[in-house]
Parts: sequence; C-alpha cells; structure tokens
Amino acid sequence: MEQKSSLLKSSLIYGLYLGLISILISVVIWATSLMEIMGIFGTSIIGLLSLIITFILLLVFTKSYRKKDLGGSITFGQAFLFGLLVMIFCTILTSIYNYVFSTIIDPEYTERLMAVLQQKTMEYMERVGAPESQINKAMERFGDVPTVFESIKRNVMYGVIGGAVMSLIIAASIRKKPKEEMDIE
Repeated sequence: MEQKSSLLKSSLIYGLYLGLISILISVVIWATSLMEIMGIFGTSIIGLLSLIITFILLLVFTKSYRKKDLGGSITFGQAFLFGLLVMIFCTILTSIYNYVFSTIIDPEYTERLMAVLQQKTMEYMERVGAPESQINKAMERFGDVPTVFESIKRNVMYGVIGGAVMSLIIAASIRKKPKEEMDIE
C-alpha cells in the first residue's frame, strides 16, 4: 500500500512540475510572440523542441522515482505506470491553463496565430512557386479555428497517447531488477 501511495504522490508532484514547466514555456512563447514571428516552420520546431524537453524531463523524473522511492530498481510496469500518471497529471494541469488562457487571458490568440500562420504559409508557397490550386488547398486548412473545447480535447488526447508512447520507451530503457534478482541469475 505504501508503494502505491508513493507512486501516486510522486507522479502527482512530477506531473505538476512538468505541467508548470510546460505552462512557463507557453507563457514565454506567448509573451514574446515567438509563434507569430517564426511562422509555420517555427511552430513545428517549437513543437518538436517541446516534445524533446517533455521526453527528457519524463526520463529524468522516472529515474528519480526509481532511485528515491524504489531503492534503485524498477519494473517495466512500474516505470510505465509512473510515466503515464505523470503525463496525465501534467495534461490535466495544462488543460486547465489552456482553458483559462483561451477564455480569460487572450481569447483571440488562436485566431491571430492562425491568421499569421496562414499568411506566412501563403507567402512561402508563392515564393517557392507552388501552383495556385495547391496554395488554395493549403489555405482551406486554415478556415476552421478550433473551439476552446476542441483544442483541450485534442491536447488531452495527444497528452495521454503521447505520454503512453514516451512512457513505454522510457520504461523499456530504464527498468532495473533488484540486486537480489541479478545475483540469482
């Protein structure tokens, strides 16, 4: 029972850390208008960097949990469950932040960002000589700005699925048998 409460407590704490770091990154990006400045490719780069940072932090947090709470050994299942719970708690916190941001702090942000990305995409496509039909097709994708709830739903889905995938990779790479088991084999 103590190990179960340790799992929940540690995953909640690390999930809050990861969520707060994600929120801090979002605030910096918003405050500096980084997404609007960088355009579509910059958005992809920021997304990739965020994914890498999340993966590295989840790895560090899982190793810390293994060392501090489990005495240096962890099974695949324990590591996977811990990572998944961290990502679920992180996703809950960031979803609450996204709701507050999108309804109170800057309700027009998504529309502004989509307009800037649409403009930068069109400029890029024209610069590289894309056919008009291809440009029109690309512009149609920017037509529907997702609602706050659609965005949160997508974030929760990506957070949980992405968290599960990252947790599987991390669990496979850091599982460690107790010393007693290693001596028997």
